[in-house]
Amino acid sequence: MMKLNGNHHTGSHSPSPSERDAGRGPKKRSKAGKAAAVVVCVVLILVFGAVAWYIAWEKPPERPGGGLVDPTYESTNPQDGGSPDATAEPTVSPAEDPNAGAPASLNENMYTFLVVGLDQVSNSTDTMMVGRIDTENHTIDVVSLPRDTLVNVSWSVKKINTLYSADINTGGNGIDGLLDGLKDILGFRIDCYAVVDLTAFVELVDAIGGVDYNVPVNMNYYDPTQDLYINIPAGEQHLDGEEALKVVRFRSGYASADIGRIGTQQDFLKSVASQMLTLGNIPNLPTFIDIFEEYVVTNMSASNLAFFARQFLLCKSEDINFHTLPGNYGDSIKGLSYVSINISEWLEMVNTYLNPYDQDVTEANVNILTHSSSTGFYSTTGYVAGGVDSFYDNTAAFSSADGTDSAE
Repeated sequence: MMKLNGNHHTGSHSPSPSERDAGRGPKKRSKAGKAAAVVVCVVLILVFGAVAWYIAWEKPPERPGGGLVDPTYESTNPQDGGSPDATAEPTVSPAEDPNAGAPASLNENMYTFLVVGLDQVSNSTDTMMVGRIDTENHTIDVVSLPRDTLVNVSWSVKKINTLYSADINTGGNGIDGLLDGLKDILGFRIDCYAVVDLTAFVELVDAIGGVDYNVPVNMNYYDPTQDLYINIPAGEQHLDGEEALKVVRFRSGYASADIGRIGTQQDFLKSVASQMLTLGNIPNLPTFIDIFEEYVVTNMSASNLAFFARQFLLCKSEDINFHTLPGNYGDSIKGLSYVSINISEWLEMVNTYLNPYDQDVTEANVNILTHSSSTGFYSTTGYVAGGVDSFYDNTAAFSSADGTDSAE
């Protein structure tokens, strides 16, 4: 029998480490190992506790409800005076509601929102998007509204981008007049809104480290009144916040102007959404919320923003889709450009991608004015607010000195 004596032994065999360990019995866990395990447990408890607290703290927004609207003709803002005119030879009689007597119910998993980019110089809404998030199916649909969209209002320039400024000009806060005007074409009131300062856009893009984007055209533009200088070449590149803002504001180089810009804005936002959905940007959520609270006018609380942020992160990039209001993008009334809504296509889009109720929006629920060079005006309410003569006459700006119209 060999006798072990430290590192000395009497035999020729030198025991292996495993043989020595076997003779010592089970290993005891070191104090350092125990401490590490405790630290890991504490960290896990803190992490899970923080997640549980965050989920408990976040909450969905309160919703205005009210069901689908039943519009009767009212002059939203009679600042220009003038009596309403009956629609000239309407293609159909003012619609009757097939759901009369059966109030619509909100889908508890669907929330609607409005995002507005405000032109600080004119107080007009330079960019406008309405959307719906489905928290059950984890989808988001966003519809861009062209700024020249024709709306049935009494003042002379009857464009959707005047709703905000017209409300301010008559003592309102801007957003209420805008929401009322959008209710006219949607058939229901939007849940949440966000009026975005340009600084917010810049800060958000910088917070995700910039965005890789393929700029579709060479962008060159200079507007000294807005101190806006754009010189960005076409092609794939990494954009910081300031550069990204210039890309989404640029419109003069597209054949279809605002419609071309809308396409670029949608493509860019898809790139932003894809980048924000990466794992690396999840820790930036508090930063996003801070930026939102500082630079965005909204009816959402921080806990509401947290709710939507988590719902957004549950979506896949392919489940975030963008659309554009269907209409005649080349319409003109008295020399001023308009986008005249295609009512049937628009109502189909509303019911497919935006409507949060269990009943379809019909013509009976909207106050939409359309125009055609061949058939004239048609309104779902049967009236043109302010009268046909209330439209701003832009042809005077192109008249020659002798009073005759120029070729332009």
